[in-house]
Amino acid sequence: MIRYVYREPRFDRQLDALRRAGNKNAIAANKADKIIHKLAQGWQMPSEIGMLTKNGEFRIKKCIKYDLGRGYRLITIRKADLLFVSFIGTHDECDRWLENNRRLRLGVLERRSLKVPVSQKTFENTLNMEPHPQIDDDPYIYPIEEKYLRMIFFALAYKQSTA
Repeated sequence: MIRYVYREPRFDRQLDALRRAGNKNAIAANKADKIIHKLAQGWQMPSEIGMLTKNGEFRIKKCIKYDLGRGYRLITIRKADLLFVSFIGTHDECDRWLENNRRLRLGVLERRSLKVPVSQKTFENTLNMEPHPQIDDDPYIYPIEEKYLRMIFFALAYKQSTA
């Protein structure tokens, strides 16, 4: 369960700019707000919270990149009961941010971000909610990327054809 949300000042400025721009930008900002709210409520499965990007994110440990539609992405980092909301922008802007922050330490991110405690009311609402449906019995199973599935099935098919 999330106890604190850390919001970078730059993130809030980006979110406000998207809202002011209107149209598809405002839709992306609203989706980002919903994702952050669901994370703060205690939802565990990233795929239930919002649409994840196809290739995931491996440049920063514990980083999850959400696809907000129409080329926009949201970058979050989660460590235990802390949620870092780091960046929102176009696909290319997010890619640049990830490259520039590849060696980012959470302590540095924590110091430069605004710490927002998640209220007790949010926890109470989470306890009163009906459990959301699970894809599987095991909540820690994540979807496998298509490129890995292709490699696995190619190897299986090749092995059978040579046997």
